[in-house]
Amino acid sequence: MSGSKQILITGGTGFAGSHLAEYLLETEPDATIHLTTLHQGAERLPDTLGKATIHELDLANLEQTQALFTEVQPNEIYHLAAMAEVGSSFEQAAKITSVNMQLQLSVLTALQTITPLARILIIGSALEYGKVEPSELPITEDQPFRPLNPYAVSKVAQDLLAYAYAQSYGLQILRVRPFNHTGERQTTAFAIPAFAEQIVKVERGEQTTLRVGNLAAIRDILDVKDVVRAYTVVMQRGVVGEVYNIGSGVGVSMQTIVDGLIQLAQVPITIAVDEARLRPADIPELRADIQKISALGWQPEISLTDTLQRIIEFWRSIT
Repeated sequence: MSGSKQILITGGTGFAGSHLAEYLLETEPDATIHLTTLHQGAERLPDTLGKATIHELDLANLEQTQALFTEVQPNEIYHLAAMAEVGSSFEQAAKITSVNMQLQLSVLTALQTITPLARILIIGSALEYGKVEPSELPITEDQPFRPLNPYAVSKVAQDLLAYAYAQSYGLQILRVRPFNHTGERQTTAFAIPAFAEQIVKVERGEQTTLRVGNLAAIRDILDVKDVVRAYTVVMQRGVVGEVYNIGSGVGVSMQTIVDGLIQLAQVPITIAVDEARLRPADIPELRADIQKISALGWQPEISLTDTLQRIIEFWRSIT
């Protein structure tokens, strides 16, 4: 590789990864941006990622991961690769827990053996906190883990493995726990794009109602573009070994989200509750305490209205 900074984004062709790649291509023009994907061409990627180098491999395979680290010699690694099927995680419990654990072990082993001086950001999830009592809001980074689904359990395991490697080997590991975030290119396995896609289908006459789950749930929701900017702030200014919540600090009900999308609809929308969209255990409210990341100089900048507008326009652009 050349003498320029080498930045590796695992899962870089996925939802958040592709937005992070776009941001880094714009803000780090002298760096070489490397993305990993499990299957080349599986995602619909924006033209803006044309300058990135894409590597197709299975990161759960240690030999392939070590070969990648040897080739790229990354200075900075953003580890986003994970199975993220939250709603169906009980049906895929064995696969999600084993794959996410193996991904983490492969990446951390490659870091420790090949590029031990590189800085790595480990992406966790607010779902690690799980069952939170109203008296515990807003949620600080010291909140106990009480995960409520296999995906959340797998993220706790990833988080703690990162902590173990940081403490045992003195590696430059930073951890973040992003709260809900959304934007263009997020799959319909997540609520907000699922709502937007359905509204567009109603506009086109392809379905008659908007099917929803639990709209009483309150979530701390950010635009993905604010989240990936937060990742870079923690990478550059965060304290090694620390963990940072990434959120807005504001709780928004899913009913408010649905109402906002309906206001953007081009036809009247009727809502119907779909029992299949209700989870076995749902958390009434998740809301972040963001004092630690705010102290690094980061604040969210994009309004929820602007985010919802972009999402629904994205789904209208898909034929």
